[in-house]
Amino acid sequence: MKKIVATLALVCFTQAFAQVMEKPQLVEKVDTSARVVTETIEISAPIQAVEELASPTIANRPTPQFPGGQDSLDLYIKEAVERFIYADTNETFPWGESVYVAFEVAIDGMVTKPFVEMGYDALLDSAALDIVRNMPRWLPATDENGNAVVASYRLQILFDFDLDLEEDFEFEEENYNTNKAHWAGFELGVQMNTTGFLDLNSAFASTPYWENNVAKSLVFNLNTFQHKFSLIKEVFGITTGYGFSFTNTELTSSYILQHDADTVFAVANTNQDYKRNTIYSAYFTVPLLLDFTANNAYKKSFYVNAGVVGGVRMYSHQRVTGAYENGDKFENVTRSAFNLNTWMLDATVRMGYGYFGVFANYAVLGMFKEGTTAGVYPLRFGISFNVPQ
Repeated sequence: MKKIVATLALVCFTQAFAQVMEKPQLVEKVDTSARVVTETIEISAPIQAVEELASPTIANRPTPQFPGGQDSLDLYIKEAVERFIYADTNETFPWGESVYVAFEVAIDGMVTKPFVEMGYDALLDSAALDIVRNMPRWLPATDENGNAVVASYRLQILFDFDLDLEEDFEFEEENYNTNKAHWAGFELGVQMNTTGFLDLNSAFASTPYWENNVAKSLVFNLNTFQHKFSLIKEVFGITTGYGFSFTNTELTSSYILQHDADTVFAVANTNQDYKRNTIYSAYFTVPLLLDFTANNAYKKSFYVNAGVVGGVRMYSHQRVTGAYENGDKFENVTRSAFNLNTWMLDATVRMGYGYFGVFANYAVLGMFKEGTTAGVYPLRFGISFNVPQ
């Protein structure tokens, strides 16, 4: 009996001792594990953050980049296109058309081998290539090791204004038109012969053959080039250029011109009536004008020009037409200088609004060489159609 009791007591004591020893081991194991996990998290996080921040430092640019980025590239193209439009715009300008240009960016950033992939016409294609050729150095493309490599690039160049910047556009348009002269274009008018400088008498008492039919004596001036040198705030300046003047003096009767080295005159053809009897002449002309323009915008500007137009005679002839008694028509042309003055010098006044105006030219030099016949000083006047350049 005593053995049984001793055995039971030993078993109970063993179990109790095992429970006491086992409980702190479990708690200690959990605490230790928790400390290890906490330390691992605290150490690993900054290591991962350092690695993530370090990765962008690898220089790898697969495509070349314009200095300053895309916004700078857009601004460069916009300003270059507007400069071209301001310089070359005319009424037939193809607004809104695009030209596609491809090129390479070398390892030193230089733009090379530009060519038109899809063009519009020779004018826009050439302008687009010039815009690309004049670009500054780019940032070249790089490989994964950061080494510069040659890369291709493609641009669409739109020939139009940025409508989002309407206020800037209006300001620039005014500046563009401020310095435009009002000479280039063409003029159509009539001519009246007068007997002397500053003498508007059109009746030639002693030389009636120089009287002309004003309505049929036409003047056509083709003014092909102009330039204005600004003097006062670009409103007042000096305009010059060059052009051509074509005149025909319609004689009132059936006169035939006679001339030698020293004289020129006319005799009436009593046997034949002429339908037309005209002296034609053509001159190369150069103006020198004081130019006042009252408004910056060309098409809304009031202008006044005054000065002289000089010229040199290039060609002259007399042409007579009519019909014989039997009804046959005839046309005779005599090519000669007829002692016409080699030089032309006219005082001129021109005024108008925008594209349209009027002009009046009065001869300072006589129509014929001095001493060869009576003085003939043509007064020419008419309308102008101005073309901005």
